[in-house]
Amino acid sequence: MSRGLLSVSLAAMLAACGVLNDPRGFTDAVMKSPLLDDDSSEKAMTALTRGEYSTAERLAIGALRRNPKDPYALYTAGMVYQATGRYDLAHQYYEVILANRPQVTLTVPSQGGPQVRSLIDVAQANLLVVDKMLGRTVAGSALRSGRGPEITPQQLEPTTPQSASRGTIAAEPLGEPGSPASQMSTRGATQAETNVATRFRTLRRLLDEGLITPEEHSRRRSTNLGALLPYSSSLPPAQGLERPGPTEEQVVDRLRALAVALESRALSPSEHGAERTAILEALLPAEPRKVDMPVLPPKDVMEAASAVGRVERLRAANLVSAEEAKREKAAVEKVLDSQLAKQPVSGTASGLRQGSANGAKSSNGGGTPGVGLGSAKTEEAARDTWEKIKAKFPEELGGVNATFPKVDQGERGTRWRIVAGPMKSRADATKLCKVLKLHRQSCEATSY
Repeated sequence: MSRGLLSVSLAAMLAACGVLNDPRGFTDAVMKSPLLDDDSSEKAMTALTRGEYSTAERLAIGALRRNPKDPYALYTAGMVYQATGRYDLAHQYYEVILANRPQVTLTVPSQGGPQVRSLIDVAQANLLVVDKMLGRTVAGSALRSGRGPEITPQQLEPTTPQSASRGTIAAEPLGEPGSPASQMSTRGATQAETNVATRFRTLRRLLDEGLITPEEHSRRRSTNLGALLPYSSSLPPAQGLERPGPTEEQVVDRLRALAVALESRALSPSEHGAERTAILEALLPAEPRKVDMPVLPPKDVMEAASAVGRVERLRAANLVSAEEAKREKAAVEKVLDSQLAKQPVSGTASGLRQGSANGAKSSNGGGTPGVGLGSAKTEEAARDTWEKIKAKFPEELGGVNATFPKVDQGERGTRWRIVAGPMKSRADATKLCKVLKLHRQSCEATSY
């Protein structure tokens, strides 16, 4: 029964669709599942409803190690990665759901009244949104998933919960990328993060509409940039930027009204200047009286990945430049450098595994340095996976080749490893792995 309640809560959270309706015996199917021997997926869903993304990710991945087809863990992991801006990983998990085709149905609203949709359909809708963020065409994603284009994001948009109650959950649609309501959106962003982003977005709009000068924009943004990029900024931002403030429209409308009042002489220049300055100081102070404490460094890979996801959300919202995002990611990597060097990654949703005993042997041996990026069941699958990994990391792997040695694992069968190289040195291979691991890509220094 606990599992059923969690499923109801998760379904309502993700699709704004109220309760779970399973006329085909959902409870019986779950009761027969081997997942009842372990409650990691249940705990993962609970953590997700609370917005505890690092915990939800860890528990979901643990559940998937025990049962790679657990639909709850797959969907929870996909939502965590979508929420934290790691859209490539979210795409992989939704694709796995589509491939497994779990028989779970959800009741969702539509123009003609409530309709029963499968988890497959909900995952497909999320996949369409993720593909938009990645710049992929919707038609291509639908075809690769083996499903027709009958479902559109407008028909079934994923949602983000505003509460974690078991009953009715007030939810907010993600909206179209680039729209004012979704430029930072609620995709994994905490309320504090959204409040900060709103302040910077408002400042940029004031510049675009000619309500502030470029000098004012530059000064106020650079003074408080640490609120967006805490690891790479040299100055701490003003204290309290995470608190809710006026909406973007309220600030813009008020400054417009002040300009009109000044032109009509309803306000004197000094009165106009005083109120205008007060509004801008409340938005983003040029000379903060109090500043925030320095940010604490991430204590593990999950926290570092969350920090990287936050940067990617800011970049997608066009609140930071590509160069600023690159510096922030490098700063996160530097802070976590020693931990990342010690922590292996067991795999990804695509089914990649760390090298076997043979792989470990080669990684410790001599020869030309390289990196092992996982393995696949066939050589063709290994080559396809390599092309996908290379496309995901063009800067890091653009000039690198790969070999696909065959590895006999005895009773576990045969696999083909993906070994990229050559690297100039073992240190370069280790450094590359640190970068890839930060983005949740399996990687180990080995011989090419």
